[in-house]
Amino acid sequence: MLKIFLSVMMLSSLMFGATKAKPTGCDLSQDGKVELNILGYGSSKDAHYQAAKKVGKNFKELFIGTKISFRDALVSITDIKANKRDRTLPRTGLLFIVLKLNGVEEKIKMTYMYEQGHFIALGKQKNKREINLSLYIKALLCYSK
Repeated sequence: MLKIFLSVMMLSSLMFGATKAKPTGCDLSQDGKVELNILGYGSSKDAHYQAAKKVGKNFKELFIGTKISFRDALVSITDIKANKRDRTLPRTGLLFIVLKLNGVEEKIKMTYMYEQGHFIALGKQKNKREINLSLYIKALLCYSK
């Protein structure tokens, strides 16, 4: 009887140990208006945002391939790299874009900060003209262990 009990316990612990761990984190989505400012060119508090994906599990999934435009300016997000995370500070990193303005394309590296849903990226063109992007990221569905 003891052998049967131990066998059942061992089998059940193996079954529970083999279950897949639940994911952690949140599904993210851009929410609301997108603001794009190019010093000396203009700004839009409601730029046209064409998402590559409506929902992503991280910034890479959400942003890469996204296009933002107003007037003749077109911003294409090509990459994003996060800095090492310090949980006491906002998330930070680099956002890589291609800006097409008046028919000329330029690759620009921007620094970003993300805190409590607010995503802000700042960068400079080769001619020192500043460019900044501001939008809100909504956490749709969050998972925890």
